[in-house]
Amino acid sequence: MPPDLHRPCPLCGNRDPDVLAQLSLPQPSHSPLPSGYRLVACTACDFVYADTPASQADYDRYYQQLAKYGGPTGTGAGQDAADQLRLEHLADRLVDALPGKDAAILDIGCGAGGLLQVLGARGYARAEGLDPDPAAVALARSHGLTINAGLASESPTRYAGRQFDLIVLSHVAEHLRDLDWLPRLATLLAPGGRLYIEVPDPRGYRCDPRPPYYYFDSEHINHFSPLALGRLFAMAGLAPKAFPDCTLSLSDGTRYPAFAGIAAAGPDNGLAPSPCVITCLQRYLKDCAERAREAIRIQPPLDENAPLLVWGAGSWAQRLLGQNAIPLARVCAFLDGAPNKQGQTFAGKPVVAPAEGLYRHPKAQVLVCVAVNPHQIEAEIQRIEPGHPRSLHFITEPT
Repeated sequence: MPPDLHRPCPLCGNRDPDVLAQLSLPQPSHSPLPSGYRLVACTACDFVYADTPASQADYDRYYQQLAKYGGPTGTGAGQDAADQLRLEHLADRLVDALPGKDAAILDIGCGAGGLLQVLGARGYARAEGLDPDPAAVALARSHGLTINAGLASESPTRYAGRQFDLIVLSHVAEHLRDLDWLPRLATLLAPGGRLYIEVPDPRGYRCDPRPPYYYFDSEHINHFSPLALGRLFAMAGLAPKAFPDCTLSLSDGTRYPAFAGIAAAGPDNGLAPSPCVITCLQRYLKDCAERAREAIRIQPPLDENAPLLVWGAGSWAQRLLGQNAIPLARVCAFLDGAPNKQGQTFAGKPVVAPAEGLYRHPKAQVLVCVAVNPHQIEAEIQRIEPGHPRSLHFITEPT
């Protein structure tokens, strides 16, 4: 057993997982999440997960108070074209599992309700959601959506006695430390009802075009295989019906690997995939380590005499700090558009709104730490301070 194991396998209780890596992920000052964790693997379940020392209560507080999903930079509300397209494609897959327009649908971890809006526009009037973030709930309700504020783990109790034709957890299960409550969702399914769980697909993790360790962060603490999702369904007395590919298109045109498991009551149809995810992740981790050993470059090179602002206080900045890739001693502040990060400190530096930081430091150069479409920040800076010359710099891997 690994020393000081914090988290046995959430699927089978295995207390002797294999240690794959140790990750360093420094956190903003108010975050209840750990500054790193061991990445471990349960070979019996073909399941890789974070041996995080934080409790589920810590993660609950994070998603209630500090996550981005209810703010202007959050996903799940269809606030940009790529996110809206993702929601439309998700709705396409779900419609195939629905008996008709009067189907009762529950979206757990619905964020600001983007999927519910899409389903409503297609005539599904009995779709509702649950989310822990008050800001996301308020935004959803402002659009006339039926949303309750609450934790995902509360859903079996909160909705006890009701029945749904479809229960959706879209990019939620990878965020949950404790999974023991999830099998109880089966009690909420109507006869013939289905449970849909969509997650990132570790079989598609690649370093190109993403930086090393991109798919491991403070929020994504479970990396499911189809076999692992199948075990989760079996714990609920459900059988998998399909494992469709759900690869996403991001705003910069790149792809994000994802798949779903769809399950229902009834006999197992023998849809039991062979284990493969641990092998894929071992290969990915090896590639990450090789790339991280090479010096990450900042292009164009920084002016050593000018102050420095870092745009981004999210997951990629955490990984870069953990790799000592940011010249922290020269940083005046981190810029981030998420209101719930502003006012905190990150690695001892203040986190401020972009407009405030740019105004306070008119001569500062900007190091962009945004993993997806970083060059969009140039247009954002021009919008904030039109005509003001500003030196922009980007993290670049060696070629």
